Amino acid sequence: MKAIKIIIAGLVLIFIGVQFIPTGIPENKSDEGKSIVNDSLINSPVLEQFRKSCFDCHSNQVNLPWYSKVAPSSWLLAGHINEGRSYLNFSEWGAYSTREKIGLLEDIRDEVSAGKMPLKSYLLVHGEARLDSAQKSSILKWVDDTSSRILE
Repeated sequence: MKAIKIIIAGLVLIFIGVQFIPTGIPENKSDEGKSIVNDSLINSPVLEQFRKSCFDCHSNQVNLPWYSKVAPSSWLLAGHINEGRSYLNFSEWGAYSTREKIGLLEDIRDEVSAGKMPLKSYLLVHGEARLDSAQKSSILKWVDDTSSRILE
């Protein structure tokens, strides 16, 4: 019994101790006019779906949940956000070249079509981010239309 109390006390101390390790979650920053929000090619329904389903990992405007302050979940969030932004950052959309935008649009098409985005782990906590077939179709149509218009 004494050994169990020592183990529990040790685990509690470790849990408290890891809370002092920096999370690594990047801070929200201003979009400075480069955001996809300012792009004339985005339509409102697709933009709203991106806000609900994509922006938390793919923009500089992240809505952080309460558990973003608690290790080790904060470390997982930091990893997802940093990785997501490294592939696509909707806040930096205006800074991408035409070639990069075409590639990113193809990636969006592939990920949405295959059901790989949003991540399953994200959907466990953010059910409202789930894409139904109509929303997927709307995003895929927007991707095709935007690709065509960019190439004109």
